Amino acid sequence: MKTLQTLSTDPYFNLAWEEYIFKHIHQDEDIFLLWQNTPSIIIGRNQNVFEEVNLDYIVSNHIPLIRRNSGGGTVYHDLGNLNFTFMTKSKGTINNYKLMTEKIRTALNKLNIPIEFKDKSDMIIHSYKISGNAQYVFKDKLLHHGTLLFNADLNHLNQALKEKQHDIESIGVKSNRSLVANLSDYTNLSIDEIKQYLLDEIVEKDQVIELSTKDIKKIEALKNERYLTYNWNYGQSPKSLIQKSLGDYQIKVSVRYGYIEEALIVHQQSLALNLSSSLVGERLYPTDLSFLKKKAPEVYQMLFT
Repeated sequence: MKTLQTLSTDPYFNLAWEEYIFKHIHQDEDIFLLWQNTPSIIIGRNQNVFEEVNLDYIVSNHIPLIRRNSGGGTVYHDLGNLNFTFMTKSKGTINNYKLMTEKIRTALNKLNIPIEFKDKSDMIIHSYKISGNAQYVFKDKLLHHGTLLFNADLNHLNQALKEKQHDIESIGVKSNRSLVANLSDYTNLSIDEIKQYLLDEIVEKDQVIELSTKDIKKIEALKNERYLTYNWNYGQSPKSLIQKSLGDYQIKVSVRYGYIEEALIVHQQSLALNLSSSLVGERLYPTDLSFLKKKAPEVYQMLFT
């Protein structure tokens, strides 16, 4: 098992870094990565942003949202969260989440941390979720990655991620919300000590791969062309229909590729035609529709919280 290391905590760069390594570096080798991001929301490949995330909260708190290549649910990252990635041949490993998390569980069990596998893809301690996992395949290779909540800001996590929405219709994959806890509640080691311990347990000695300057430039290009774009992060959301009511307002908004396709806003007994027409063609994003905060705060709240 080999590894690569990054000092970056930029979530846009790190997702591009992970993808680039998976598709271009040492294709015949098993690779293990450990990495950390500054506060960010990482959404599953087939999910609907507008169902999963409190957009007003994350924009107000400068928490970026980035879509990953793997399926599964939405997760919160910060520097109190340790991300791990396994890259290996796909034969016998696809959807075998228990097998792909075994090295992590075995290593932590040696420290008397009672982490165990649960359901399809989670790792838990005493019924609290510590780790969520996801996978995707490229050619004959599998990428399996997951989170380890160590001392993450659980307030940010809970505020940023929505409960299940019953007033948004789409075919997007829905997240399963769970009670969560931090690994730091079960060990006196620091996150840096846990990180080094996992590397020592899983990676053979002197098996660090170095990227070239050319590789880094290609990663930066991938970051800019995909992971920094609205079209990837928001526009890949499945078409959705938002129908809500609050106060004197009712809204019916159709969204496609992250843009408002149709809008019907009713205030009491009158159609709010001017407001409806001003939304069509706009990106469904808080800063783009900030005028609603003053003009119709109830509409803003229904769209973004």
